[in-house]
Amino acid sequence: MKLRIEVWSPLPPLASGIADYVEEQIETLDGELDLTLCAENPALVDSTLRARYRVISPSESDAAALRVYHVGNSPVHGFIYREALRTPGVVVLHEWNLHELLLSFAVTSNDFDDYRRQMRREHGEKGSIAAGTIASALGGRHWTSVFPLNAEVLARALGVVCLSGSTAAKASARAPGTPVLHLPHHALLRANAASREEARARLGFDESARIVLAPGLGTAAKSLEVARAACVSIRHTVRDVVLVTVGGGSAPGPVDAAERGLGRVDLMTLGDALLAADVVLALRFPSRGETSGVLMRALAAGRAAVVSSGSAADEDLPEGVVARVDPGPDEIRELGAVLEFLLSDGAARARMEGLARETARPLQADILTRRLVAFVRGVESDRTGLEARMRARESRGAGISELIRDDIDRAAASLGLTHLPPGVFERLARL
Repeated sequence: MKLRIEVWSPLPPLASGIADYVEEQIETLDGELDLTLCAENPALVDSTLRARYRVISPSESDAAALRVYHVGNSPVHGFIYREALRTPGVVVLHEWNLHELLLSFAVTSNDFDDYRRQMRREHGEKGSIAAGTIASALGGRHWTSVFPLNAEVLARALGVVCLSGSTAAKASARAPGTPVLHLPHHALLRANAASREEARARLGFDESARIVLAPGLGTAAKSLEVARAACVSIRHTVRDVVLVTVGGGSAPGPVDAAERGLGRVDLMTLGDALLAADVVLALRFPSRGETSGVLMRALAAGRAAVVSSGSAADEDLPEGVVARVDPGPDEIRELGAVLEFLLSDGAARARMEGLARETARPLQADILTRRLVAFVRGVESDRTGLEARMRARESRGAGISELIRDDIDRAAASLGLTHLPPGVFERLARL
């Protein structure tokens, strides 16, 4: 008899890299397991998926089935995160830092008490002060990246799956005794075209253009303004450079004749854009510990790519497979120099393209999904023991100190105290 599992995740056509990632695993999962998909609103799920697989709402879920929760750092994962706390299962942690997701709960409800408690539990006194500042909209643009949040969902997980090696290592340290699997993101290219020339013809790009592709949502973390400035800086030497953006929500900034925006596109057209590119940018700063699905598609396409130092891609990929630039005051100059080199030296770019294909070759979706299946089966085989250890851990952690923390916080605030001595909660709990 096949193991019954429920996969809780965003699903296509929702504009989510995680939805696409899960959709590319479904066929293999369905062949190995008794599969049910759980979506917040099944009526909005792609009709082809609903015709081929069982798709249910959270209210139809079977608590006896082992759940696989795909958790990312965005509000679309809110229903998944909350259920993962109520009913332990296997958590696929797509990002180490879930700060924006948890902050969104507070903003939506206009109740910041739980958010403040989480910040205090995970980051102590500094977290308490930062939570108040962020809740008052006074924090800097990168404050949420300095204070990662994830302890709640890790504590309630029967097993944890991480797509980056650095996230897996941190999860193992934070949740000792919980099974952790490092499952590299698969590298799968889906495209209409089969070559750079065919892709450029389909998209209407000039054959002689030097195309720098900046894919994904144009958020501040993707450094689109840096990409624009770097491309401008090299036009005196690489006159035919064209910056191409693809994805929704582009960051504000000047768009000139040497920039082309494709907007939000389907996966096949995204694949065409990757094939058409000479260089693909996968800049992520600050990094939340996420693995870029678009970068993995770029490697499968055999394209030279540039990543941010300190990102998951920088930590996980071998030297030479991607170029790296340091976020900071010299990032524009550094990125410009890297782009000028890669666009001017065809041999160097060809070497990187070969390394990209070689790196992507073993990262096949079906093989990696079967590793996930084996891990899920292992968790199920020890489910009773894992649940017992979780209950014992939670019992040991319950104590009077947690019950009085809120009262102490309120008392300190009423006295105008923003700085409390180290260990004050623990010392008062012993009185």
